[in-house]
Amino acid sequence: MATITTEEQSHEMKHVQIWKCKEPECKAWVREEFVTEENPSCPLCKGQMIRSYKHLPETPKKGKKKFLIGRKR
Repeated sequence: MATITTEEQSHEMKHVQIWKCKEPECKAWVREEFVTEENPSCPLCKGQMIRSYKHLPETPKKGKKKFLIGRKR
């Protein structure tokens, strides 16, 4: 029997701090690293958000992009 490895299975899971919506019917959450406010409001329902944790795949680190100036493409 062959085993299939998906891209999701190959990523290492990490314990990540998040902000999640306090409203039970709202499923919104945001990674801590993407929050710009001290006490963010929910992007979907505008309710309060609380700190929590999730096991998520690591986000790849993006390198600096180099732009060519003065050259036609």
